[in-house]
Amino acid sequence: MCAISCRLLPAFVLLLLAASGASACKYAPGPFLNALAAETAACRNELCGRIYPTDPARHTRDRSSCGSDPWLMLSRDMRAAIDSGGVVVLGEAHDNAVHHRLRAKLADGDEVLLKGTNEGAFVLEQIRADQSEGLARFYDHAKAGGTLADFKRAVDWERSGWQKYDYDPLLEALIASKRPILPGDPPRDTIKKLAKEGPSALGEDERQRLALDKPLGAAADAASAEEIEGSHCGMLQKEAVPRMAFAQRYRDASLADATLEAAEEHGAAILMTGNNHARLDRGAPWYIHARAPDKKVVSVMLIEVEDGKTDPGAYIPRDPDGQPAADYVVFTPRNDARGDPCEGMRKKQ
Repeated sequence: MCAISCRLLPAFVLLLLAASGASACKYAPGPFLNALAAETAACRNELCGRIYPTDPARHTRDRSSCGSDPWLMLSRDMRAAIDSGGVVVLGEAHDNAVHHRLRAKLADGDEVLLKGTNEGAFVLEQIRADQSEGLARFYDHAKAGGTLADFKRAVDWERSGWQKYDYDPLLEALIASKRPILPGDPPRDTIKKLAKEGPSALGEDERQRLALDKPLGAAADAASAEEIEGSHCGMLQKEAVPRMAFAQRYRDASLADATLEAAEEHGAAILMTGNNHARLDRGAPWYIHARAPDKKVVSVMLIEVEDGKTDPGAYIPRDPDGQPAADYVVFTPRNDARGDPCEGMRKKQ
């Protein structure tokens, strides 16, 4: 009998999930579950490979049916979002290659997320709005079968800043899906201007259109400021933090804007972005809900495990009121080669 947060069985075994002592559900693992089992086989933390719904009520709901299995919960919710013209947000740690390989299995068209439908477009944080012309050229000249090399040339990937991470498996899967790949991030110059000047650098009409006129709330603003300071290793001048926090809000709002537009034009949207942008309380999903309250959004974060930390609830990102800031968490090995990011910043000072 398998609990809601149980570890995935090995990939070559059919998952056997008993909702009660007398009933069981059998199904064959698909590409994502196979990949998750393989990627986490050597991980020593017992959480590795688990899919965890963050709503505590779902851990005891529907025990009489196979619907209580975490993968079935997740796949059902993702597909419901796609079928209703909504949004699935797939978070990541940018420098964790496992995250990109796992999401490639969801994106390759052979999984429940997109299987059997032509609906949906991919929106990438890693592609900027000012790279749209390059994307258009890629699709114009590569309709017969564009390659990864073609795509990278079109968006000048090698000078993007993202080339230092191993996105190749994910990008190849997105290209192979034949679905549109759309830019999510705003131009760098705009972000730099807002980080330097703050909200005054953005017109009032644009602030209203993007829902940037709606306050996150004092507690959320404080949490965002703390995150900004932490990501800059405490080296930012205090007066710069509010401006940087607004620039971050603008990025979240812009990702939401691109995702809403993609869902409207292509029937549904899948946003690939960092875990912080995937937050329900102040990331792109918050702005989607602010502008389209009835739009179904499912936020899935891929989160790295830590040595000795085995309580799944301790990993869940939360809003200032303690509510989960993601719908699902998928636990993966951490990138042990990362090192201390603050060390390099200190050396530059």
